[in-house]
Amino acid sequence: MATSWSGEAPNYRFETEAVSGSYLTAGEYQGMRDLVHRPTGVQLAAGETLPGLVAPYRVFGNGRRYDDVRDRPNQAEVVPEGLRIRYPSDEANPFDLEQLYCWSGDVLDVHSTITAHEDLLRFELCISSYLSAGFRAFVSRQSNEWGEQGGRIVPVDVNPMTDVYAMFPRDETAMGIMFDGRWDLPPYPVRWTVPAWFDLPLAYRRQAKTGVMGLAMGDPRECYAIGISVNDPPEDPDPDRGYQAIYFYLFGRDIRQHEIASARVRWVIGKDLTEQEIHARWEAFLKDHEGRS
Repeated sequence: MATSWSGEAPNYRFETEAVSGSYLTAGEYQGMRDLVHRPTGVQLAAGETLPGLVAPYRVFGNGRRYDDVRDRPNQAEVVPEGLRIRYPSDEANPFDLEQLYCWSGDVLDVHSTITAHEDLLRFELCISSYLSAGFRAFVSRQSNEWGEQGGRIVPVDVNPMTDVYAMFPRDETAMGIMFDGRWDLPPYPVRWTVPAWFDLPLAYRRQAKTGVMGLAMGDPRECYAIGISVNDPPEDPDPDRGYQAIYFYLFGRDIRQHEIASARVRWVIGKDLTEQEIHARWEAFLKDHEGRS
């Protein structure tokens, strides 16, 4: 079946042969909710107290924290490609943001476009996703072993060093931006642990009892860090010990006045994807991304 979007603000429904759910576009904690993997009936998205998947969240730039996008007024409409949500600039937020959500079968592409109305130095947009309880997180990370080449996909399990939140920057330059003081700004400052650089901008959460997975991939050019709430306990993470979250941090660079900058995040909803299949999905994303450049 083709992708179907329906409804009107503040709640828009979608359905494909692989998934169904809705996107809330008003009030606090806007985001994709009640996301269901239709072949199994497993619900991936978090409940009513969290925004679910792929919500634009924290925004930093010019040494300040802008308003959380997921709580801001917006203009939403169903268009041929999917659901488009526009967040117009205002006195406190000197940029326009447009989010376009496009489902195709088990694949969701999230396109983010920033139009700057003043210079935005060290600008960062976070796309946050919170899954239901029991989804264990994995990330593609570079090795810390001397002489070991390439990366590997590993679980992000709690240990005495990681505490609650683990950050995987792209490189040392990205870490310098991430730790320039922005995460000390109120409200809700966060203390991150950095176990390694990411290898591919790729992470997923998998439910152990069913094998249902949400595989997330960041823009190969514009993703500069991945944040993950660690698995606690490892095999069956409990939301009371840390959100079941994956955060993609986009841009991490200067965006000049009048510049238009865009980035994309892709989610694949599947079951028991092997590492070979995960890498094949990444290659498809990369090929598609290069075809759009």
